[in-house]
Amino acid sequence: MALKIINPGLFTTVQDLGRYGYESYGFTPAGVMDYESYYLVNALLGNDYTCAVLEMTLYGVTFEVTESTSMATAGAAMELTINETPFDIGISIDLIKGDIVKFGGVTEGARTYAAFSGGFALKQELGSYSTHTRSSMGGYKGRVLEKGDVLPVTGKTVNHNLSKINKKLPSDCEIRFIPGQQYDRFDKEAVSVFCSSEYTVTKDSDRMGCRLDGPAVEAADSRDILSEPTQFGSIQVPKNGQPIVLLADRQTAGGYKKIGTVAKADLPKIAQKKPGEKITFKEISAKEALVLYKDSLSALTDGTYIETSVKFNDVRRRDALMIEQLIGG
Repeated sequence: MALKIINPGLFTTVQDLGRYGYESYGFTPAGVMDYESYYLVNALLGNDYTCAVLEMTLYGVTFEVTESTSMATAGAAMELTINETPFDIGISIDLIKGDIVKFGGVTEGARTYAAFSGGFALKQELGSYSTHTRSSMGGYKGRVLEKGDVLPVTGKTVNHNLSKINKKLPSDCEIRFIPGQQYDRFDKEAVSVFCSSEYTVTKDSDRMGCRLDGPAVEAADSRDILSEPTQFGSIQVPKNGQPIVLLADRQTAGGYKKIGTVAKADLPKIAQKKPGEKITFKEISAKEALVLYKDSLSALTDGTYIETSVKFNDVRRRDALMIEQLIGG
């Protein structure tokens, strides 16, 4: 069973939760940008939370199905058709041999995820399927998908009970953060500017970092720091005062001052922001951030956001479709 890529989309990669335990050797974790969508898209199919998925950015992939399987989608609202018939994002659905599945542009959010029953039959590198394009590691040949690629899928169609996601993408722009390693290098006025201002996501943002444009945040001194470890959500402030939120493909160490670290529960919110959209920052405690993340994980894994769909237009009858193909209808 496999997917044959017809159009790879704008930036489509294979990802899981990331490659951890090797940062001291310089290996970036990579992994999905939006962990909430990752958990939910696998939950729709009953997959393990280790199964790799496709992450599509702004404009999605088109592929031909070579053997029947089941697919689920989550994340950004993106145009989706199967044999030119439109379907919603956030559902589980059966695919049969010969189907042409086309993901188009996003209408809300930035990144859409597609999972397939059993995940992809690819080789792990350092314990992960995640693609890190800058080091040509993981995923499918260590790169974004290209036309003609053939991705092997592990499982056939599964009993998914026509499930759907009832969780909406967050529409607000508030990003909560905890004080960072160099928080004390910024005076009260600088912190006030950071927390009271609105910042715009720039076109230079990517999986490595979310670059922001807005009122400059000035440190009390101009001295850089010795390079030190970074993490997903570190908020660096370079000398120009324009914050950069480090993301999944970040460098493992950096020498810019870090005013804060985004609460993990709000990382999916940043992942779904497009260039031109706005964000604001709110300081919270490490304890509050921990509670938020624990609550998020609990809801993602206990079925809170999964229910049975009653929208019959999203139902595809496998047997009828296969018979139709056989008789050339």
